[in-house]
Amino acid sequence: MRYNLKSLHPFFKSRLLQLGFLILSVFVLGTWFFHHTSDASGIPIDERYGMAIGSKEYWLSGKFVDHNLDRIPAFDAHYSPINGTLAEIVGYSAVVLYLIADNRLRETILSLSYLYRNVPMYPWPIVLFYTEDLDEEQSREMLKLHLYDALGKDEAAKHFMQRIEFVRLFWSLPVGFSHDKEVVQPVFEHAWPGYHMMCAFYATQIFHHPRLQNVTYYMRMDTDSYIYKPLCYDPIDLMHLRNRSYSFRARTLDPVWVVEGLWDLTDAYARQHPQIEQRMKDNGWEWPAVRKQGKMGEDEYPTYYNNFEVVKLDAFRRAEVRRWLEEIMKVPERVYKYRWGDAPIRYTTVNMFFDVKKDVEDYCGMTYWHNGHHGHDDYANHVIRTVWRVRYSNYERKFVALRMISQVSNSV
Repeated sequence: MRYNLKSLHPFFKSRLLQLGFLILSVFVLGTWFFHHTSDASGIPIDERYGMAIGSKEYWLSGKFVDHNLDRIPAFDAHYSPINGTLAEIVGYSAVVLYLIADNRLRETILSLSYLYRNVPMYPWPIVLFYTEDLDEEQSREMLKLHLYDALGKDEAAKHFMQRIEFVRLFWSLPVGFSHDKEVVQPVFEHAWPGYHMMCAFYATQIFHHPRLQNVTYYMRMDTDSYIYKPLCYDPIDLMHLRNRSYSFRARTLDPVWVVEGLWDLTDAYARQHPQIEQRMKDNGWEWPAVRKQGKMGEDEYPTYYNNFEVVKLDAFRRAEVRRWLEEIMKVPERVYKYRWGDAPIRYTTVNMFFDVKKDVEDYCGMTYWHNGHHGHDDYANHVIRTVWRVRYSNYERKFVALRMISQVSNSV
């Protein structure tokens, strides 16, 4: 017996139509879901951007921010194609570096925000050194999320975020050195041993850190280093342009209670090396009024205020510099007990082995704050701007070329 739709009871007719519509809807929705949520390999697709979540194109485009960094590989600027390309264009390589801690993340975000807004520079990697207090990946990811919010969450902020690179430090007290504070009785005991290990790192160890092996310059910033007004020059590029080996923005003095014995060691080492004695004299080094062993401890010690500095690494890797720094560390108590800081050690090193007039740049026009101390005002900005104008036109042309290369790399 043959049936047709016209001969069916109206009730069955309506049910067949509803069933057909349901089957068609399921098919259409299934097809849409498959094409919009996965690619051919089954990887989920973010429908907003038309990219596979977790793909190279996705995280290079900065979409990791919308997904709390939970599915996206960490972007390591050290291995980015743009890093090598930039070095080829400008003829040197550089990093900006911080040593961060979990109790200083808010000030780190503020410092990075000022760096982003006020310091014109090539897009070098920003290396954030950290220790065990930030071993949890979630803590580092939250820092990036809050920083992204602070920067305004636009495309420029995403490019800045992609420069961030975390590098774990595995430092420790010297072999055989007591871990008991009661035994060591260190100066600055409330911050021992972390602060003292930080001093040792910046004073001697940083020049040979594996991450900096092929880097020409580093620019150091502390977590509470704030360049809080716009600069009219790139600190790293200006240093390179002027062929400097060390740059700073302020001098200061360390009190006698954190430099016990440093005057005596400096005096003895200079007397043992006549060429160093002469170099220090040429640089205008000032000894205490009574230059005699055991009699100089009542004088404060000169320093570069090196919470901000730019360093040409090869200049500090020379054999004679290394021998001097090794001499200091032969007696670990000098740093790990008496708290000799990296600032007076840096000042002494520069004056022993560099021609300060030729090799050292004293930045001006930089409005800077750290730990209650202010740097130079803007009184010299007009002088630097005149020198910088020609250089900046070259800078801009190079940056446009770099951006074009970046876009091509991201589209491959």
